[in-house]
Amino acid sequence: MLGNLFSEADIIIVANLAVWLVICLVGGRIFFLKREVKDMRIRMLAHQLEEEKRYRLLLRQIKEQSGSPHALDDLQLLFTDKAKRIRRLYPSLTDTDMQVLTLIGLGVDNADILQFTGMSKRTYYKRRQLIAQRMNTTAAQLDELAKQLFTSK
Repeated sequence: MLGNLFSEADIIIVANLAVWLVICLVGGRIFFLKREVKDMRIRMLAHQLEEEKRYRLLLRQIKEQSGSPHALDDLQLLFTDKAKRIRRLYPSLTDTDMQVLTLIGLGVDNADILQFTGMSKRTYYKRRQLIAQRMNTTAAQLDELAKQLFTSK
């Protein structure tokens, strides 16, 4: 039926134009998707750099003990997703346990943790022992486990 209205060459031209149009549309969509992905990566990197900057500032405040009284809370806000995951894995951990675990996981020295939290040495080491028990590990392995929990993706 179409053969009566259009010549074979006309049908081929229209088919080629349709294919070309589809290729252009798909190519254009791919271009915009690539651009969106690139923009998203840039935003993610900027967010990651901002978090890294906040993390360094908080650690410096902890080491200098010049931080605000809420520096530990700020640290936990910075690592909210990780803290939630740790709470799911170890529901028996208290808020104090999480604060100490966060500091250990971030590699803060024991002396700095003592100074910043105001805990006595005896209280701190008892707390470490309790955390280890609640996490079904030993106090000796606690540092390594905490670092793994806070550095894993």
